[in-house]
Amino acid sequence: MKTIMSEAVEGIGGVWIDLCEPDEGECREIHDRYGIRVPTLEALQEIESSSRLRLHDDMLNMSAPLMAPSDGERWVMAPAGFVLTRDVLVTTHFAHIKAFDTVAEALKSHPEPTPAGVLVRLLEELVDRAADQLEHVSEMIASVSRTIFYTDLDARGLSRETAILRHSIIKLGRAYDRASRVRYMFLSIGRMASFMADRYKDHLDDGLVVRLQAAIHDIASLDEFEASLSARTQFLQDAANSLISIEQNDVVKVLTVASVAGIPPVLVVGIYGMNFHNMPELSWPWGYPMALALCLVTTLIPYLWFKWRKWL
Repeated sequence: MKTIMSEAVEGIGGVWIDLCEPDEGECREIHDRYGIRVPTLEALQEIESSSRLRLHDDMLNMSAPLMAPSDGERWVMAPAGFVLTRDVLVTTHFAHIKAFDTVAEALKSHPEPTPAGVLVRLLEELVDRAADQLEHVSEMIASVSRTIFYTDLDARGLSRETAILRHSIIKLGRAYDRASRVRYMFLSIGRMASFMADRYKDHLDDGLVVRLQAAIHDIASLDEFEASLSARTQFLQDAANSLISIEQNDVVKVLTVASVAGIPPVLVVGIYGMNFHNMPELSWPWGYPMALALCLVTTLIPYLWFKWRKWL
């Protein structure tokens, strides 16, 4: 259990208790001291709005899915709970969330006078981090766009070109996954901010209300930006799939031309390979060269016709 802010500030109600994977003893201590039931992981994972946003006896209970880093580039959703009273803010989470550490460090030099102010500071930091995540997604999409549209893929060969496009599709999938998770997070934060500004406004000063409204407007702009990222991602996904389809069609076209051009010489060889006694060409001195020439000519004619039709 980590108590943020000094005892001097606690005297005017500015206390924030941050719980990361709390045990039964810590939960019991919080309940005995403040009358607050610390939410369990199962309770925080509830998706109904009535379970995530509640106000009872001037106690604000809220929860939201936040993003926490996992192995490599993967990010996972980590539910977090926020319980706000006039005297204390209790936050609960079961994964390390860097935004909480950042706010805790910032409060050492710029403390908030009330628990509500601490919660607003947390929401602002989470919105900022959501914006940073979307900026990173935008950079990933821009990188894929440069690869698809501004790289001479033909010079790398078919197998290398297909591998690059396949890697681009995977990268786009990761970008879309991260953007959707970020959107899920900041929309939940927006609902928290709106609920707090609407249902808890009697306990907020004008400055906090203004900050909450600013956070709500920022989230609206993030939602619009995420929508544009999703559209770009879908366009690039379609473009990459189309390029792969074009390359596959080119391969099939070459194989089709080769098979069509190979049919006439196979027919010639089949005819002169029957070895009947009454075949005049068998006794001709130039019969064998003639058969080879005929095979060559019957192969060139379809090839030249395809070239004339500009199918090659």
